Amino acid sequence: MRYHERKTERLHLGKNIKSLRGLKGLPLKYVATELGMSISNLSNIENGITGIEVNTLQKIGEILGVDHQKILVFNPDSFLQTNFH
Repeated sequence: MRYHERKTERLHLGKNIKSLRGLKGLPLKYVATELGMSISNLSNIENGITGIEVNTLQKIGEILGVDHQKILVFNPDSFLQTNFH
């Protein structure tokens, strides 16, 4: 099963993953290696080009140290406004 088949949903989820990865200071290469996928594949997920399997989202959550459900509802814009202003 894939999360977020629609483009807008894929873009939102990808932005959330990319933002959380950046906040954790984890390079794309590190996360891709931990997932057992290519850098370009993870980049495509983060840029909303491809969808993501549930088990991959769960694994990303483990790597980032957050529950995968929180990735779905994370709002990077709110987080940055409340934590850096």
